[in-house]
Amino acid sequence: MTCDPERVTGFVDGELSEGLAAKVAAHLETCPACRAQAEAERELRTRLLRLPTPALPARLEARVRDARRKRPLAERGLRWALPLAAVLLLGVWLRGYAPFVAWDLARDHQHCFSRQPLRTQVASGEPGAVAAWFDERGTELPQLPKHLGELALVGGRYCPLASLSTAAHVYYRSASSQLSLFVVPHGVRLDDRLASRARGDSVRLLRLEGRIIGIVGGREADVQAFVTALRPVLAAQAAR
Repeated sequence: MTCDPERVTGFVDGELSEGLAAKVAAHLETCPACRAQAEAERELRTRLLRLPTPALPARLEARVRDARRKRPLAERGLRWALPLAAVLLLGVWLRGYAPFVAWDLARDHQHCFSRQPLRTQVASGEPGAVAAWFDERGTELPQLPKHLGELALVGGRYCPLASLSTAAHVYYRSASSQLSLFVVPHGVRLDDRLASRARGDSVRLLRLEGRIIGIVGGREADVQAFVTALRPVLAAQAAR
């Protein structure tokens, strides 16, 4: 079989049929990129399972009992309100967890480039035009190169993420490769930068002038080239 990030995720989740799981397992033995994706997703799941249980408010049990005695109608609401609150707390924590953000951006990168034709809200190869379109909608982009080796700017759009947020997504494409630049719309727990692989792609997260920038590509060299293109801005930021 060929590389298929969705099947690798299904394999890690244990959701594939026995025959398909055997094929993916055999593919992982010979494919470093898919094997790295599987290992990264297993590590992410292990970390999530190790998360501490959030501390409950003081005297919560007594307060719940009092509410049940005084307001019987509220009892039905409490049955789902507390689990919902726990899920919301976990969601808030996850959206700032750098490995999860890297996975989320890689997922959207693959989803967008799997669509033909590529869906854009601004279609242009001119960095100024793309930056102006996003700026009018409240998102400031870093300085964009028009070309990056064989890759060329083709446009961008706003994309919904699994973290229930919407990110600016800029597209670069060549005949054999694709690269995405994201402006993450929320905070990420990140000292300076993160380099990782997620879903088989190379991912960089950078803190750039108060924003979190994500760069995703199938080829490590392309991603590193984009980081190099941003180096003057990073250097100026470090000097301040």
